[in-house]
Amino acid sequence: MTQHIAWVEVIPQDKAEGTLAEAYDTVKGKDGKVENLYLAMSQTPAAIQPADAHYLALLHNPDNPLEPWLAELVSTYAAILCGCRYAVVNHGANFRMHLGDEPRADAILQALEAGEEPANEDSRMLAALRYARKLSLKPDQMNAEDLDPLRAAGFCDKGISYLIQITAAFAYWARMINGLGTQLGETVGLANTPAPEPE
Repeated sequence: MTQHIAWVEVIPQDKAEGTLAEAYDTVKGKDGKVENLYLAMSQTPAAIQPADAHYLALLHNPDNPLEPWLAELVSTYAAILCGCRYAVVNHGANFRMHLGDEPRADAILQALEAGEEPANEDSRMLAALRYARKLSLKPDQMNAEDLDPLRAAGFCDKGISYLIQITAAFAYWARMINGLGTQLGETVGLANTPAPEPE
């Protein structure tokens, strides 16, 4: 029996033809499999590769001056604020891996999921999280002064631009994933750890 992937009809890899087959070939992993994220997008094949390219340009770009753990934390927080479990689980796993301190990572994520700021963390992390929160929840209230705490915390304009792009991108991903009802696969995150049981 095929694993439930989304609320819309999903075209599996072995049935894909034409543009969809080409898109799947572009985004498949080293194991040759396409993640549920992209399988769920099978009805819009022309959107798969551009979406993946945008994601890679933000989170897997050596030009990004943000530390990988911070980029993944902001991604995870945007997903938390949007209520997207799929992205929270996947990027929370990436954040844990990049931070390299699981107890600290867990404490940070638990605080964010509880609607609180992490305790005993530096001003740079907190400035990034506060900015991501406002942009996610109050985009109509953004103003130039919102960048001042980021600059005071040591962010350059390139880092700020990546922070904005990542936060905004995860607003898209969260709504697309939640709208399609995309389910977690068997593994999560870059380390391909076993997926948690459904809540």
